[in-house]
Amino acid sequence: MSASDAINTADAVPNGQTPTTLLATLRHAHVRLAAIMLLAVGLSLTVIALMALRTYAEHNLHLVARSIAYTAEAAVVFRDDEAIAESLGLIAKQEALASATVVDSAGAVLGRVARTDTTTLDALGDQLADLLLTQPTTAPIMYQGNPIGEVQLRGDGAGFVRFIIAGLLGLLGCLALGGVSVWRLSRSSYREILRPVRELTTMTRAARAEPNTSRRAPRSHIAEFDQLGEDFNALLGEIEAQQAQLHQENKSLSHLANHDSLTGLPNRAYFRRRLSRVLQDAQTQGTSIGVLYLDNDHFKSVNDKYGHATGDALLIEVAQRIRAQLREGDVVARLGGDEFAVLLAPLHSSDDASRIADKILASMTTPMATRFTDRIVPSVSIGIAIYPLHGNSSEQLLRAADRAMYQVKSEHRGQKHMFNFDDDAKDMKETH
Repeated sequence: MSASDAINTADAVPNGQTPTTLLATLRHAHVRLAAIMLLAVGLSLTVIALMALRTYAEHNLHLVARSIAYTAEAAVVFRDDEAIAESLGLIAKQEALASATVVDSAGAVLGRVARTDTTTLDALGDQLADLLLTQPTTAPIMYQGNPIGEVQLRGDGAGFVRFIIAGLLGLLGCLALGGVSVWRLSRSSYREILRPVRELTTMTRAARAEPNTSRRAPRSHIAEFDQLGEDFNALLGEIEAQQAQLHQENKSLSHLANHDSLTGLPNRAYFRRRLSRVLQDAQTQGTSIGVLYLDNDHFKSVNDKYGHATGDALLIEVAQRIRAQLREGDVVARLGGDEFAVLLAPLHSSDDASRIADKILASMTTPMATRFTDRIVPSVSIGIAIYPLHGNSSEQLLRAADRAMYQVKSEHRGQKHMFNFDDDAKDMKETH
């Protein structure tokens, strides 16, 4: 080293300090920057995932509450505490619930189940659930359009605790891996080290901005950052898998809440909602719709003589035959017991409704297959109501079709009858 170089060095370095190399300077800068980035990425992903799980948990609880409300409707009407407790117990075993309560319209508790075994994890989960799900999830229990009670659910927060623990462990692991990787790669150029960090940051920000977790970190030619990206991708994959599982469970619960478990047909609640929507469209577009009200003839005698299994088989057979005669856009639902309803939309004329009713009646003439020597031939009585001829609301149409169906049963079962104001209106007023 020359004298001038020594002088320049002495001028550039403070007295009493050893000069640091560029590599050491970059290493320290990279470590600090990487730690901040990794913390931001890990915490952001954890918060995003926790909020996503909270949203899915709330939706899942709402579906569970609706399912319980539909299942417990009859039990609440008849004040059957045992049936309510049984319904709550069955669903509480299948779903992660801290407690489930059914109250009547006055607030009196009709039934309640709660988790009995409480572990430390459950206690922490309950505290976390109180923070994330501040209010109990509720669903009204409706009967004939009026609220008769309410379902109140408290979710189990143990799943949140497990996820946070797993997220923290994953975050610590990612931090450790990232620190080692950055320390080793600091010998590379600043551009080579900064690029994968920027890519991870971009991926994290995109994950925060987008409602899904489908985005993945790109591959990197630096092994440590490539592994770090894979770890984040694996975490996102786990979150996506949990979301998919919750989505599938929500679909199953939604199907249970809107369909009859025996026949697989839509239930009364779904039919009423569908009828209201189709009726609004018909009123806007000036089109017609038809409502058929069907009742099984002699169902009670078949049920009493051959047993409930045969009665159920008869209902399933009738449901299949009705559905086979309808158009693609028509809806058939089981209203309860041995009663069905059909929504015909759109309808060009009342003759179309009569023709479809005739097809349904003709499909019932074939005996159903049974293990008994007696021939069991299904039979239904059909009442028909047309919008706007027989009513302007869903309630009016259902009452008119119901009245027409009872007119058939009182005169000649196994036939159809179009509602007639002159013949049926008086009876309908007396009945309703």
